[in-house]
Amino acid sequence: MSHDKWEDDKIEDLLGKVPKIHDRRSKEDVLNRLKEDGLFDDEPLSTNSQSTKPSRKFNWIPIAVSIAAVLLLAILIPSFMNSYSSDSAEKSAGVELSQSREAMDKQEMEISNSAIEEDASVLNTQGNDVRTAVYPEEAEGNTIFQLGLSSDDGDSVPITVLIPNDRIQQDFGDITPSGVELYNKYAPLFNESAIGFMEYHPYAGTISELGDQVVHTLPNDQPYDYGTASMMNYFASLVDTFSKYSYDEVALLDEEGDAFTFSEIGEPNAPIALKDESTQYNYFSYTQSDGTKYLAPNNREAYSTVEEAILAMKEETNDIYQSVILPNVEFEVNVQDQVVAVSFTEELDLESFDQVEAMQMIEGMLLTAANFDMAVRFENILQTEWQGFDFTAALPIPLGPNEISYWTVFQ
Repeated sequence: MSHDKWEDDKIEDLLGKVPKIHDRRSKEDVLNRLKEDGLFDDEPLSTNSQSTKPSRKFNWIPIAVSIAAVLLLAILIPSFMNSYSSDSAEKSAGVELSQSREAMDKQEMEISNSAIEEDASVLNTQGNDVRTAVYPEEAEGNTIFQLGLSSDDGDSVPITVLIPNDRIQQDFGDITPSGVELYNKYAPLFNESAIGFMEYHPYAGTISELGDQVVHTLPNDQPYDYGTASMMNYFASLVDTFSKYSYDEVALLDEEGDAFTFSEIGEPNAPIALKDESTQYNYFSYTQSDGTKYLAPNNREAYSTVEEAILAMKEETNDIYQSVILPNVEFEVNVQDQVVAVSFTEELDLESFDQVEAMQMIEGMLLTAANFDMAVRFENILQTEWQGFDFTAALPIPLGPNEISYWTVFQ
């Protein structure tokens, strides 16, 4: 027998000898004894018995929080409602204000449009200034700058710009620039397309001066020798650009310094005169393709006397240039002491005509006489004053035709 088996038998034998224990007490006795020993002190003896344990403490915090929340809501909700009501009122007021402003703007626009129409009416009937030429009083504080622009019909249209002397001072300092210096500075900056003309300036080559002569040195590939019309446009442009300065002529040279030879001429070109009988033009109305009207010489036709030039303004000789003489208006021309007297056969009421057309007639005659270095006195006009003119005396000689705003072409 193994040692483990022996141990088990011995243990079983010992357990069998242990006396059995019997408890003859009833269940009630056992229960009472346990109660006496205090086993049930922490629990009630029964649902009907009165407990000696202190009552449980009441937890009031959740209720207090709930009450506080209710009070907070009671405060916030009216405030929120007032804010919402205020916002709604502000929005409503804003909408009403916006609608009111729109109505006012619309009314102001209608008033403005009405004023513009009224101004336009006044312009055509009551003599607002519709002058297009430049006069001596306008030159104060400005410098005259002129160019001959290439028109849609291949002829030169003379224009005049008043450059503020502040700009001249900025660009040239204290010196007074010559016509050539003005051209070389401002012709490259001039925006011809801004007023509906093709880009023509500055001239190809170089522009310089020698005494009373403008010198144009032309490159071999110059663009002015493509036919008679191209060459004549170039010549007319030189006259319109430089004739109002102190120069007498323009010399045309090639790159070797010799007189330039145009293929259309076939021999060295003579200088272009700026101030002689060949530049004594009269003025007609010319209309660009964009509808803008200018005063320009009629195909550069020149006249020996001012009387002849002004009387010839009645007749249209082509479809490009229109006469500026008003319909059915007759007049006589006489010269007295270097003043041209234009006397209308019947008293002329300028207010009875379109004001722009009436101004073209008056300024056309003034510019024609200016090419002869003469002023004009008009006789037998109903108005003594009109568009800034005083018809009781000779009118001032214009300094140049077709004023263009400096701000339009120099930007």
